[in-house]
Amino acid sequence: MKGIVFVLHGRKNKLSTANLALIEKIGPRLTCPYEIGLLEGEQQTLENAIQSLLAKQVEEIIFLPVLLFPATHAKEDLPQRAARQLEGKRTYRILATLGTTQSVNDYLIQQVKLSALTGEVLLIAHGTPHYEEPYLELQQLAEKVSQATGKAVYPAHYHGEHTYQEVLLQHSEPLIIQRLFLTEGYLAKKIKDEILQDRGSIDDLLPTLQDQPALEAAIVERLEEVACIQS
Repeated sequence: MKGIVFVLHGRKNKLSTANLALIEKIGPRLTCPYEIGLLEGEQQTLENAIQSLLAKQVEEIIFLPVLLFPATHAKEDLPQRAARQLEGKRTYRILATLGTTQSVNDYLIQQVKLSALTGEVLLIAHGTPHYEEPYLELQQLAEKVSQATGKAVYPAHYHGEHTYQEVLLQHSEPLIIQRLFLTEGYLAKKIKDEILQDRGSIDDLLPTLQDQPALEAAIVERLEEVACIQS
């Protein structure tokens, strides 16, 4: 029997509830037992989730990172903590992050096509100075959106290289701006506020993935890869 751990970012000082309700909504459709493990904070930790599934005598643990791109959390924190906690007691797999799902791709294309603006597009993700892979995946996503919409699409980050500020300095015209974040949290709001302060309301600032059906669809897409959800 397999067990699923939905791995969420979490918060250091309090329990993050933005996407917990979505996991609980998906729960009744699962054919495998599941737990939620947070990477930050002292509640519902990744370690708690693993121990709970071990107590249920699962034979394999599937970790599903509810994260968009494979940066430090997905490439270091999760695998290191999982290996340390399991110590060879069970086999386990870590699924890919959500940014490469067809669901996220389709959502972005739809958002751009529905925009009231006809201009070019800026995709802003979290970014990292430590890994190249997140930007490469963002680039590929931008290319797919560009091909589907016929618009120029610029991939950019908040952290590390290829910052969104560099793109905005080169474009005074209105842009369709998609902040690629799972929640309308601190950083997503900070980016929005900075853009509004610097550029006014000329751009179409699209919502994050929080509470969007596409986020549920992306998670389900990953679950279907391991046959742990009813159609």
